[in-house]
Amino acid sequence: MIQRPNGDNTFVEKGGGMPPLPLLPHEASTKNGSLDNFHFSIGQDPKRSRDSPQCPATLENLPSDILLKIFIRLLAKQLAQMRCVSKSWNALLSQTSFIKSHLHHSINNNDRFLLIFYYNLLSLDPIPFTIHPCRFPHHELTNFIKLPPVIPDSEDTTTDMISVIGSVHGLICSRYSDNGIQIWNPSLSAVLTLPPHYIPSRGPYEIFFQFGFDPKTDDYKVVKVIGLTAPHIRQPDLLPYPVKEWLQVEVYSMRKGSWRFITQKFPLRVTEIFLPENVCVDGHDGHLHWLGYIGEEGDRLMIVAFDLGSETFSEMTLPVPDAVIDCNGCYPLGVLAGKLCFITWVADDDVCEVWVMEEYGVAESWVKRHVFLQFSYGAPSFGFTSHSEFVIEDDDRCLVLYDPIADREKVLEKYCPKFGTNKIVEYVDSLVWVTPSVR
Repeated sequence: MIQRPNGDNTFVEKGGGMPPLPLLPHEASTKNGSLDNFHFSIGQDPKRSRDSPQCPATLENLPSDILLKIFIRLLAKQLAQMRCVSKSWNALLSQTSFIKSHLHHSINNNDRFLLIFYYNLLSLDPIPFTIHPCRFPHHELTNFIKLPPVIPDSEDTTTDMISVIGSVHGLICSRYSDNGIQIWNPSLSAVLTLPPHYIPSRGPYEIFFQFGFDPKTDDYKVVKVIGLTAPHIRQPDLLPYPVKEWLQVEVYSMRKGSWRFITQKFPLRVTEIFLPENVCVDGHDGHLHWLGYIGEEGDRLMIVAFDLGSETFSEMTLPVPDAVIDCNGCYPLGVLAGKLCFITWVADDDVCEVWVMEEYGVAESWVKRHVFLQFSYGAPSFGFTSHSEFVIEDDDRCLVLYDPIADREKVLEKYCPKFGTNKIVEYVDSLVWVTPSVR
């Protein structure tokens, strides 16, 4: 079933079947004009059409390898329109290999945008997010992307209170309520509303979500962890309450279009989950990660990893001694150059240290990769982008992208710190369809 809001080209998918063709405005303009002008300028030589009795070459009869070189440079919205031209084009543009090649081209040509989602609890005029091109982050784009429509059957959903779970391959997974979750592709104005999942009838409880990609099965998954909480024994008024029992973990598969319970539970000795990842870079390589407090006092930390392929948990130790870690601080756990990284502030030395796990899953392979001296202790840090840029808020409350290799900074001048940063999403143009596969 597809619902189309009045006057809007965004569609919401709530079932399986072949990916539908979106109704999109005619936006495939180029420097030569419209899509029709683009078709003529590439596919036809005007001089040849005048002098030769043969039929002029057009896009329709160009070899597929030439078409692919043309198509891969176009935007996803343009390609969605072109699927309507013919069955052969539809088949070509729907191939998994082409969708992956188009995504690879978008990522490696630095066609990235930073979407900064904000918290807003006090303002009467909330700003859900701002958009900044990574090449020129001091610029802000307006009306470039619109939020998807709210979930119709959720009573407490508002578009200004969007909570981003994660982002992979141009898809953004967001949450509007305990049972209101969507996977959104801004490139295609496509939104998939996930079916309801289990909510415990007893409480209090905490729900934690993660979103990632499993390369083994070419599937996008949402992982849900629920912990039943209770007051601290020694400090009953201290919040948040520690987890006393972890319930069965549930995993949503976009390929199958359904939730399922898995056998293994979240590690019992973890009493609280600390979510330090502000920059959504986790979950691209088949693994998800949480930073967990251990024990009743919550004075120690460890990493909990989840393999999206085998759907199993494992535990990893941190690279620094417990005494160095202030559990009340912000210590982003993220990814640097494709490897798991951990960022910690050393108050005594007033430096920021970046540790990288060179061999995944091997505690002895932690290596101190960077030491930043130019940032003050306690400055809000948000982690690394996929292009190894360190994201931090400076003394003037401006968001800065710092390249440690080139020793260069970019400042986001239109950043709105008064709203508080919730998540930073790297948006790339993507043809990945948010719809379950045909079964």
